[in-house]
Amino acid sequence: MDAITKLQNYLKKIDVEPMAAALYAELAQIGPTSALQLAKKTHISRTQVYRYLEALQHKGLVSAEQLSYGTLFRSLPLQNLESAIAVKEAETNQLRTNLADMSLLLQQLAGSSAPQAVVHHYYGLSGITQANWNLTKAESEFFVFETAHISDHLDPHFAKRFRERVMERGLTTYDLTNAKKVAAASIEPFAPSRTFYRHIDPQVLRIQFEMYLCNDVVTLLDYAPGAMQAIEIHHPALHAMMQQLFDAMWRLGEPLEVS
Repeated sequence: MDAITKLQNYLKKIDVEPMAAALYAELAQIGPTSALQLAKKTHISRTQVYRYLEALQHKGLVSAEQLSYGTLFRSLPLQNLESAIAVKEAETNQLRTNLADMSLLLQQLAGSSAPQAVVHHYYGLSGITQANWNLTKAESEFFVFETAHISDHLDPHFAKRFRERVMERGLTTYDLTNAKKVAAASIEPFAPSRTFYRHIDPQVLRIQFEMYLCNDVVTLLDYAPGAMQAIEIHHPALHAMMQQLFDAMWRLGEPLEVS
């Protein structure tokens, strides 16, 4: 059984059509491109290509970047499936077991390593969910310019699983917020020794747009109804600068007790 067939069989388990899976593999091999070029490369009609790309976007496997000359489509890491898997983890243990092998398979298909500085776009509720889940992949800690708790935006079952995963991985979290108090019930479960909040006066910094800092990634999140989206910027220099900004604001903040 060849690599493409293996990938198709795997993705079929999460309702990705075989042709969509083949399109995803092709996109991983040729890199960012237009729907027209994909149609020419795969001999699939442009109408079908758009349909498959839209389905892959809903799964968090493809991003669409709007440029002045058109739309550029880019394959996203196969690990993005973890957000969907987390929601129904009890039913998908085998998918999680096979995920690492499938990711390695995709890297072999791509034939090259990813560039050091890239931008990933996520759209809609599924995209915002994925961007949040990516925080659980932090090496040891992550930092948040917070507008609201995750449970205020997303499915409460996902929010609970997200926090459980943070605890499982022993991650330390730092949230800078304009809120003056934090209720334990709104962020449970959490590890008190690794969960830190500080209030920053909105006259010093009004946090109107949520931002995450994790590893070498800066993530911007817009939770506006009907226009949900997230942008992950994988850029070490930008991350270092934003980390300095966070640290400076953190020093000005007032520690909050979770009560």
